[in-house]
Amino acid sequence: MSLRERLLARPRPFDTYSLRIDDDTEPRKALEAARTTLRVLQFQGEAADESAVRAAKAALAEAEASLAACYEPVVLRAMRPDDFEALIGKHKPREGTEDRTWNLDTFPEACFRECVESDLTPAEWDQVWAEVLSAGERGELCTAAIRVNVRVPDTTLPKGWTQTQA
Repeated sequence: MSLRERLLARPRPFDTYSLRIDDDTEPRKALEAARTTLRVLQFQGEAADESAVRAAKAALAEAEASLAACYEPVVLRAMRPDDFEALIGKHKPREGTEDRTWNLDTFPEACFRECVESDLTPAEWDQVWAEVLSAGERGELCTAAIRVNVRVPDTTLPKGWTQTQA
């Protein structure tokens, strides 16, 4: 595939925010216990009972599923770059405030609402925003929406992940 084809076929980036719906305290404990049990059996190597290893792997899978069930994925898809710039233009920085690039009071939520992919209506998001989400969750969702739009480089790629040619 040529560079032209790859660039023109490039989908808009997205990020998935895991929103905690249920208390995850017990599932986290169960997951750590299942991991520990499996590690102990793996350290035993060939001396470990095969049925115990299978049971430990099944317990680990069950614990992972139990923890995952405590969260709901919220998908945030980047806007087209022109649309993102237009949204910034609608939320201009205010004089006499700490605003630099956009209105810090209105832009983050507007960006989130433009990017969120869900089956909730705008009215339902109003209710969730006001009654369900904490200030911290709202802030993280807004930050994730902005980050996916400014297309911050992936910091998870290790230094030197590409080979340098001499």
